[in-house]
Amino acid sequence: MKKLIAVLAVLFFSATICIAAEKSFSKIDKNADGKISKQEYMDAVAESFNKYDLNKDGILSKEEIKSIKKIEAEKFLKEVDANEDGKVSRKEFFDAAEQKFKEMDENNSGHIENKEWKKRPAFVIFTF
Repeated sequence: MKKLIAVLAVLFFSATICIAAEKSFSKIDKNADGKISKQEYMDAVAESFNKYDLNKDGILSKEEIKSIKKIEAEKFLKEVDANEDGKVSRKEFFDAAEQKFKEMDENNSGHIENKEWKKRPAFVIFTF
């Protein structure tokens, strides 16, 4: 019985992740063509940055980063803070996002297809 409950829990969790990935994919795919262009992706990145830049100074401070519930602040800083000054500039954020886009576009088509998106549904450093 415990094994059955564990299996059902894993299935439920997996289905929840897939639904969340599909929902965020659809949100970013503004023209609903079934793929995310670099422009659509970067527009979503800009929206995300603006959402978390609470004081609108063009920099995500450590406090602003810690307020983002979907990410680990220290991991985010380690991955995105290129000059290691303890904060993330708009340029650093966008540079890291461009790198993430390239990683996700496995077939180098210039778009992120749904199957590519589903392989990496949980953006470690970018939340949409």
